[in-house]
Amino acid sequence: MLAKHSFSITVSRFSLFYKFLLYLTIVMLIFAAVSISSMYYIMRPIIQGVQNMHFFEHCMDAFRSMFGGDLAVQNSAFGILGQDFAKISEVFATNRNNVVGAVCALFAFTFLGKFLITIGHYPLADVLNNFMNSNSKFGFTSNLIAHLKKSVAYSFVDTLIYIPYMLLLCGLIYLTFWGVGKLSVVFALTLCLTIFMVLIALKRSVFAMWLPTYINEELGIFKSLQKAILTNKDLIIKNWGLFTAINFVSYMFIMLFGLITFGIGFIMATSFLNIFYQSIGLVIYYRRNERKYYIDAETVIDSKHSVKEVY
Repeated sequence: MLAKHSFSITVSRFSLFYKFLLYLTIVMLIFAAVSISSMYYIMRPIIQGVQNMHFFEHCMDAFRSMFGGDLAVQNSAFGILGQDFAKISEVFATNRNNVVGAVCALFAFTFLGKFLITIGHYPLADVLNNFMNSNSKFGFTSNLIAHLKKSVAYSFVDTLIYIPYMLLLCGLIYLTFWGVGKLSVVFALTLCLTIFMVLIALKRSVFAMWLPTYINEELGIFKSLQKAILTNKDLIIKNWGLFTAINFVSYMFIMLFGLITFGIGFIMATSFLNIFYQSIGLVIYYRRNERKYYIDAETVIDSKHSVKEVY
């Protein structure tokens, strides 16, 4: 029932899909332009060093030699490639300041990218909240402008939580792959993907009511986070299972849709799923607080019953 109602709300406000898609596209284009140009400037000595040794041409030669049938040519091509890797290590060693700068810039741009995208979550959730509360139809852009301060505050704190969590998750996945990969690479990849899905679902479950609480109640960003977790703590495990199932289905959908549309579908699917996940959080909030809500223009749900019936 929770997923069904959330999907109905997402479809009922499908116009948000195009607006948030436009927002994502603009943010990603600006982010790509700034980050790529900056990273190229920082890494220019290393890039030039790699280009001067004709590394990419040697990679193509080694690849072609695998299908040539001449073992001597193949050994020679891969021998040259091995020498190139040794030279690349020297290039990195002689440009340590650039490497350190690139790593710092990568962290900064990761934070910036997540921060800019998450700014759109507050107006997105608020538009959905107004629809669920009173069947109102507010614009995404006007909502973003009107609540920019709250959007920025929420995005900043959410990003501060997200980055360390993802670093720990990546570290766990790396250790898992390093350990299990010795036995089977395919099994290691499957296990790492499963761990990623499950732990991302856990984060979604823990923080599911945070943004709805921040929107609907006169509380600050940290007070709303505290109340959201305490109010929802007895449903975290049940929501965790639901979010895990949705994650597996949604990521399969993203991959399939992205591949058949030559990459364009990745952004489109991301836009749709952002709306869907915000709808889930709002439905959890409304049912937890036993409030009525619209799932379409004509259907109102009265959630004044036991929590068990939420699902």
